[in-house]
Amino acid sequence: MVKLIKKCFTEEQVNLGRQRELDIAKGIAIIFMVFAHAFETLAWFFDPEASMELSYGIFDQFLGGSFAAPLFMFCMGISFCYSRKNSASDMFRRAWVMVGIAALLEVARTAIPGLLEWLSFGDPECIEYVYLFFNADILQFAALAMFVIALFKKLKLKPICMLGIAALFSVVGQLLQWVSTGSDIGDIVAGFIWRSYDYSYFPLLNWLIFPVCGYVLGSAWQRLQDKDAFFRIVTPISWAITAVYFGSMAIVGEWYYFSGGDYYGLGTGDALFSLAVCFAMIGLAYYLDKWCGSIARWLGSMGNRVTSIYCIHYTLYAFLYLLLLFFLEDYIPQWWIVPVSMLMVAASDLLSRFYKKIKTKKQ
Repeated sequence: MVKLIKKCFTEEQVNLGRQRELDIAKGIAIIFMVFAHAFETLAWFFDPEASMELSYGIFDQFLGGSFAAPLFMFCMGISFCYSRKNSASDMFRRAWVMVGIAALLEVARTAIPGLLEWLSFGDPECIEYVYLFFNADILQFAALAMFVIALFKKLKLKPICMLGIAALFSVVGQLLQWVSTGSDIGDIVAGFIWRSYDYSYFPLLNWLIFPVCGYVLGSAWQRLQDKDAFFRIVTPISWAITAVYFGSMAIVGEWYYFSGGDYYGLGTGDALFSLAVCFAMIGLAYYLDKWCGSIARWLGSMGNRVTSIYCIHYTLYAFLYLLLLFFLEDYIPQWWIVPVSMLMVAASDLLSRFYKKIKTKKQ
């Protein structure tokens, strides 16, 4: 089988240009994130007497788990190799831009809603928004990952060294899970590196393995001469591993059991299985592109605008939370997750297209 996979590659860079399957995969990932964040937003307004186990499992841990953030980060790593400006200095600049985008998003989705909630209710618990403003979320992680990969490029590290460092980081990140510095400020700073407190969502040590593996694969991806043969071999194997992985979770009775059920503190075992999920989803994206043209084009368009869609939908959810907090007088049923998610996907898509049109005109 390894020999068959090797035959799919050549010594020359023949697979250049935009990789549609990666855009489609990112489009799927952002849609799953929208569904996961719908659950996280609406769960505050569900009847506490009703069981949320099914909704939590489907939307937060399944769709919002290995099929979302790891896939996005993995594809991001591959895309670094396809960027026209991919020198170390270019990547450093992109990282600083991402830092700015992340900060603006936190102003929009935490600082402003938190201020409005505090002014309306005077609730001292609104101080939690301070932690959220400095949380280690996915855009902050993306910026840190860009800095690290830029440093790898600057040092001209070999791919095997990059993979070794990423694997070591993953192991150390799991060992440091929930290790506190003893102070709130210290935990906030450390939370960008390891899972030191609740709002450390995507710490560098635990999650770097995905963009680094993607980046290392990216150079090989450019030499992929026979995608049909490659995906015929890799896709069914990846889906078989994915099925075994999630089936084992059902048997064990715990999500992401290698990490103690803590998705954000993803351990090495869960990370390796999630990499198989990434290959499975990219394979699915490839076949969607071949067989479902119109759906694939829409998903690819979503993936091409993934950063703006992420920022828009998260901001919309923050203000939806405020609207429900201000005006809702009763609990809402859990089935609201599906229509709200679908509306949010549509709204984020439209607003992202509008933003892109304005941005294009200014250029």
